[in-house]
Amino acid sequence: MLSLVRHERPAGARRRHVAVLAGLVALLALSNGAVRANDDDDDDDDDPKRVLTDPTPAKGWIITLGGSVQVGPRYDGAKSFGPSFMPSLSWRRVGEPAGFSAPDDSLDYAIYDTDRFDVGVVGSYNGGRYSGSTYRLRGMRDVPWAVEAGLYAEYWVLPDRLRTRVEIRQGFNGHHGVVADFSADWVERFGSFTFAVGPRLSLGSASYMRRNFGVLPGEAALNGMITAYKPGASAKSVGLASSLEYAWSPSFSTTLFGRYDRLVGDAGNSPLVDRLGERNQFTLGIGASYSFQVGG
Repeated sequence: MLSLVRHERPAGARRRHVAVLAGLVALLALSNGAVRANDDDDDDDDDPKRVLTDPTPAKGWIITLGGSVQVGPRYDGAKSFGPSFMPSLSWRRVGEPAGFSAPDDSLDYAIYDTDRFDVGVVGSYNGGRYSGSTYRLRGMRDVPWAVEAGLYAEYWVLPDRLRTRVEIRQGFNGHHGVVADFSADWVERFGSFTFAVGPRLSLGSASYMRRNFGVLPGEAALNGMITAYKPGASAKSVGLASSLEYAWSPSFSTTLFGRYDRLVGDAGNSPLVDRLGERNQFTLGIGASYSFQVGG
């Protein structure tokens, strides 16, 4: 599932992304402690354009709230599509440039951050797969929702142009395997538009693949349309992602995004995909974000 579209990340921009609940707590804390100074001699202080674009270091924070609506496969390998909503929250200091994140980046928090290299923690959420959602899954055990947490590293090969990123996440609840996602994005800005496009590769451990693409003998017997299957660790998918953002103002932007994945390896060979589902997976969505100042 794609995470919400965020802003372009120029070199040197520090990103602070966390899970929505933790972010809301931080936002409330900042809001309760914020004190705005009213200076009659400087009427420009409350100008949102000046606040969001002035490169001079200043006190306070810029909070960015967003959300996206997307349509994609109901689960990995599904033929059917369904809608979903993903909220987003990020913040940065006043005077600090907004950062770039691809729509399918997981929520993250940078622990070590330089002009071109980031390392930090990352987390994502998967909705799961349920046998009652389609007759094709009759007899199959449910795969509950899962939270994945781990580490990420990001490097700008060409500052402000070519970004590479890797995420390694451990699953909890729905599965207990490990997922590794690799991506690269070419970023171009023209006027108020920001365009990004790049390849994707996803790998899964044996535990992850068995939980999501395996079929037990008893399940195969109850289903009647597929045979037992035990996948191993392998590449899960290869694909391409792209986004187009338009900044209506320094504080408000909207984004169109899409992603294509081809299930490969033991995932693509699973009867859940080969017989009951679809190797080609498409996701389309639209997002919006709004930024405002707190404190300072």
